Amino acid sequence: MILLKLILISLFIRSWLKSRYSSLVEPSDFFVLSFLLIYVPGFIFNPSGQTTLNGLHLPSEAATRAEAGMLIMLATGSMVFILRRYAERRFDSLTRRVQEISTKRSTLVIAGIAALCLAAMFSLLMISPEFRKFKLDILRFFSFQFEGSDYRRLRNESYSDGWIIEGILARARFTVLPILFCLTLYPFLEKKRLVFAAALAALIFVALPASLSKLPIFFFIGYAVILGACRYPRFLDIRFLAAMLVIATVIIVTMLVVLYTAQYQSAVINGTVLPLNLAIERIWGETYSVIVRYFTVYPEMLSYTGFGGINLLAKFFGLSARLPDIEVAKVLLGTDSGSNPGVYFLGGYAAFGMPGLVAYALLGALLLWSVDFLGRKIRVASLRATYLAVVGMNLVFLNQIALHTALVTYGIALVPITLLCLDILVRRIVREENSQLHGSAFS
Repeated sequence: MILLKLILISLFIRSWLKSRYSSLVEPSDFFVLSFLLIYVPGFIFNPSGQTTLNGLHLPSEAATRAEAGMLIMLATGSMVFILRRYAERRFDSLTRRVQEISTKRSTLVIAGIAALCLAAMFSLLMISPEFRKFKLDILRFFSFQFEGSDYRRLRNESYSDGWIIEGILARARFTVLPILFCLTLYPFLEKKRLVFAAALAALIFVALPASLSKLPIFFFIGYAVILGACRYPRFLDIRFLAAMLVIATVIIVTMLVVLYTAQYQSAVINGTVLPLNLAIERIWGETYSVIVRYFTVYPEMLSYTGFGGINLLAKFFGLSARLPDIEVAKVLLGTDSGSNPGVYFLGGYAAFGMPGLVAYALLGALLLWSVDFLGRKIRVASLRATYLAVVGMNLVFLNQIALHTALVTYGIALVPITLLCLDILVRRIVREENSQLHGSAFS
């Protein structure tokens, strides 16, 4: 089995590298590299999925099926990458990158409109007492004033049913807000006013996207870093990105150690919690363990969810919705255990078993190809940089969210379409302005 794993991992990496038509980073590269970084170590070194965090003893049969599922995903991805290489070599229109346009006026206007939208959203939300209290708790969270029990209570109970926090802000956090965030920062990064841009980014983040989860911290730092890198093409080389992801992983582990130290102060002092071990277990141990858990629960412990496990289709067919990530957690960890989201193809497996896994693996690989293709058609400089930053980072969500959830809730379908439409609109306005200027020059 280990030999087969190494062969398919090598084939996946080789076919991905061969399918790339240049050394410049594209959105799909963020997912591929993060997937290899997050899941492959556990796939090779911890195939049983056993961890010390939850004390679970997962059956060997489930671990074997999980390995088969990973092998199918790697084989399917390799097939699509090989097809992509053939198609893009044969049809030049698939790889042709349109020429970038950048006008100082349009960049400033776009940034001004984005900033006004953020200010208006914040002002409207501040009317709500729930939002004001939420922001005060955010400030307490960032100033390390929470113990572990307080943190869990606030995160799991206080705001879990609020329509403003969970209904509006949670929906906008990785869709609308990142776009406005990047468009507002772009002119300052373009002028290399890095200190001001960093301060403005922190202000925007605390005011709107910040939550009691640690995840938005990493993602909005990622948006800002990629946006800044777009001003320096040498930073967008795939080899540089691979190196930076390794460095980012070290930074993330360090940040988690600091956060866990603050969050579990008493336990760290007593020696019952080791922050570094906890961070490593969370990143590599838990992620692959979740895959094995899905294969443990379905179909031996629960039946496949079918269309009921896909919210949009469940509503369309009038079925009662089932949430596989919550079902897996409840069955294996208890009723108050939260959720166990996993890599994107697990949603297909939970719904229809191995055929669903194959379908999701194929659709996911085709999605990666599609977002790269659309990104090449954006011409406005600030929108092109925003596209790479937001879509590239959001594709990383495929490592922990079902494909159908990532498409809508996490903007992988909505953000590319939105930015493409904005690009068309801005280009039309710029073209009309230029034609009017030429017309007046000859009149």
